Amino acid sequence: MPQSVSRGHGTAATTGFEECIPDARRALRRERRILRAEADALGTFCRRLDAIDPDAAAAESAPARNAAGTLADRGRAERAESPASAAIRDAYVETVMDTPHYDSEYGDGYWESVASEFGAELAVALRQAARVTPLLRDQLLAAARESKRSRKHLLADLADEADALDDGERALSAVHEDLAAIRSRPFYGCPPRELRRLLADLDALEAECKDLAVRRQAGDLEPETVRVPGGSAAPVNEYLYQSLSSSHPLLSAVGRVSDDVVTTARRIRRVLSANSETAEYDG
Repeated sequence: MPQSVSRGHGTAATTGFEECIPDARRALRRERRILRAEADALGTFCRRLDAIDPDAAAAESAPARNAAGTLADRGRAERAESPASAAIRDAYVETVMDTPHYDSEYGDGYWESVASEFGAELAVALRQAARVTPLLRDQLLAAARESKRSRKHLLADLADEADALDDGERALSAVHEDLAAIRSRPFYGCPPRELRRLLADLDALEAECKDLAVRRQAGDLEPETVRVPGGSAAPVNEYLYQSLSSSHPLLSAVGRVSDDVVTTARRIRRVLSANSETAEYDG
């Protein structure tokens, strides 16, 4: 904390930086809510899948059901399904595809969803199989467990990001309070020595902002990448924040506070310059 300033006094400096981090928090909360719902749904699907008996070797395909309006009929295949395949479809549609956000986030059909979630190769194998063998059922179960696991891992990464936002916000709030205290001073009424001390304080605040930006970019204040379900690793800002006004909300917040610090220092230098000119004129 700068020596010349005490926190909690003076008028507030601009609060523009405070808009960035709350937006990031809302995006983060929303994504964590979605991931928890999906992990729970996948867990339920795994339990139901584990209880489904594979088709017997001589099982005949059951006629496709066409009852309209039920969850299990959404995207039902035109051709006949075996009993196990139909049971798998019902289990998947009634769990994974029945999360509150599913239609708004994905809006795809059963086979498209299975391919996206478990891979095209396994989806094709399930779709083309005349019967669901124990091996095919177990492969699907292993893929579903891995999908659940990936959500859990991603939730852990997002918990790290939430901690990083907390740390960044605390540091920025401290800088912001010190800046507000400096700006509360009547610059034109301060002696030159006091103004130069305030400039030194502002230099220290600017250094804190630069340190925060470096830490964020270096990965200290964010996980470098997150593992996206059904995809590869992606930078956290690309995964979470593309819909926001800034895809780097913490860096944007740092930038806004840093700009305020620089603007305040510029004002003080103008006052010092004016005081110097006045002194020369009076002399």
